[in-house]
Amino acid sequence: MAEETFDFADFSLQGESASSTRPTGDYPSIDEVINKPIWCTGFSDSVETENGKRTLVKFKWELEGAETAFWTSSKKLLAVLQNPSIRFPFHTIIKVVFVRDMAGFEFRSAKEVVSQDDIDALNMYLIKKRSYMKQRR
Repeated sequence: MAEETFDFADFSLQGESASSTRPTGDYPSIDEVINKPIWCTGFSDSVETENGKRTLVKFKWELEGAETAFWTSSKKLLAVLQNPSIRFPFHTIIKVVFVRDMAGFEFRSAKEVVSQDDIDALNMYLIKKRSYMKQRR
C-alpha cells in the first residue's frame, strides 16, 4: 500500500518527527534546498552542535529517494515543524522572505511556481550572507 503523502498547502496550521535517527552522509546547506521542491520527512530540534542548539530538518529530494537533512536555526521553520497539525512526509518548497531587511525562511506549497521575485530574494540573501561572513573574519 502506498504511503499517504501531503502538500504543505493541505495543512491549516499531528505530528512528530517521522524518525528519530539521523540520515547518514553529508548534509547539504539550506542554501542548496531553497526554491526546490522537497519531501520533508521529519526533524530533530535542540540538537547540540558546535554552532549552538540547532534544528535538523530531514528531507528527500524524491519521495522514494534517500533521506538527507540540513541544519537550521530558523524560528519560522521550527514553529511550523512543531505545529501539531503537521504530518510527515509533506511536499514543500522553502523560500526566502525579507522582513525589514532581515532574511528568513518559510515553507510554501510545492505547487507554487518559483517566481523571479523568489530567485531575487535568494540572491539577495546570499549576498547578505557573504557580507556577514566576511565581517566575521
